[in-house]
Amino acid sequence: MWIIAARPRTLIASISPVVIGTLFAYSQGVFNPLLFFFTLLASICIQIGTNLANDYFDFLKGADTAERQGPLRVTQAGLLSKEEIRKGFIIIFGLSAICSTYLVLHGGVIIAALAGLAILLGIIYTAGPCPIAYIGLGELFVFFFFGPIATAGTFFLQIKAFSFQGLLLGIAPGALSSCILIVNNLRDVQQDRKANKKTLVVRWGKTFGQLEFVVFHLLALSTPLFFIKHYPLIGWISALLCFPVVRLIFSLFRIERATQYNALLKQSALFLVLYTLFFSIGLIF
Repeated sequence: MWIIAARPRTLIASISPVVIGTLFAYSQGVFNPLLFFFTLLASICIQIGTNLANDYFDFLKGADTAERQGPLRVTQAGLLSKEEIRKGFIIIFGLSAICSTYLVLHGGVIIAALAGLAILLGIIYTAGPCPIAYIGLGELFVFFFFGPIATAGTFFLQIKAFSFQGLLLGIAPGALSSCILIVNNLRDVQQDRKANKKTLVVRWGKTFGQLEFVVFHLLALSTPLFFIKHYPLIGWISALLCFPVVRLIFSLFRIERATQYNALLKQSALFLVLYTLFFSIGLIF
């Protein structure tokens, strides 16, 4: 049950920016495997903790009900109790904090601030009087913390220096992770509206969500263009990735029923895996 609650199919969102940021450092002759391990573990724990907290607080707020069209939510389904899920996200966030302690020893106050902020925002994503996901800021949170902040932070830990290129690297994983959330929001729009969860799709409609999906994919495809000068292979990789992007966009516009978004959700996560793999190859070679 805990594996279901962790939502393993979406964990590529926390893995991708760390891998890309680390390989960018590796391409410049620096690689600390222990730092990579703890950065990756901390990132994954933050996402799992956020997922568990999301499961818990969405259930309390009535956003997850029997009408849910998406993958199983363990609290709503009665597979785990509210108290078990609450203890679960506290433990996982605690593990993330422990991993981050090692990172802080190497990265200093900047890493401490980023780690603390990431954990805090992971909790208030669905908790508190003004949760991020309930006021239409979900995509913004996902884009920055699973994108530029994660890649630049990872690169900073390896190199011990800030890089604007490290931020640019994060545009693609942040955008593609946001697309996973957008698909969720398109699928759950009716339930979210009833629960007063004012996602951007609830606020501005299905067409806006579809436009977001297209724009974020175009951002992801544009990112390699910033690196072609020093990594020529990346240009060819970007061209190859156009084909699955077109397929994803066509799939989105053909959807007629809410349950059909579940297949697109899996495809979007798989595309992030593919993008990460291809982009990593471009950085190494």
